[in-house]
Amino acid sequence: MKIMTILGTRPEIIRLCLIIKKLDKFCDHVLVHTGQNYERKLNEIFFDELELRKPDHYLNAKASSFGEQVSIILREIEKLFVELKPDRILILGDTNSGLSAIIAERMMIPVFHMEAGNRCFDLKVPEEKNRRIIDSIASINMPYTKNSRENLIREGVQKDRIVTSGNPIFEVLQHYDGQIEKS
Repeated sequence: MKIMTILGTRPEIIRLCLIIKKLDKFCDHVLVHTGQNYERKLNEIFFDELELRKPDHYLNAKASSFGEQVSIILREIEKLFVELKPDRILILGDTNSGLSAIIAERMMIPVFHMEAGNRCFDLKVPEEKNRRIIDSIASINMPYTKNSRENLIREGVQKDRIVTSGNPIFEVLQHYDGQIEKS
């Protein structure tokens, strides 16, 4: 099974680092970095410090506006979907990179969304809109908490599309505890 993980920000790299390693070990795993955070060199530090391999694809979605950035991400991710034909997509959170779920859903590629159901209940917050879009089209929503699960159910997401996963940051902190203490 070919799984494609799509990320674009440094917090996603941190939270997904152990999951990326597991997927690399057990699946045909493609790692895509959209470049949503502009500083490629700064991102590389995180890959090095977390002992992660470099992404297979870097989309360089540096842009001066939301529309420009999202259009680059969606255009380039669609090309990768066509070329690589992933069986599943893994997305974490509410970033512009996560809006790749729109293209995946249109191409009938199942989307697994970690951190689903988080809400601030303020639609003026751009990430709140992204969360709701991604949650509404994900094949499987993976909330961290009971409250996030309840948000999804209240919004009409079918229970069989929700798997409460817990927050991966706990395992990350435990795994890197010695390194954190040294820094």
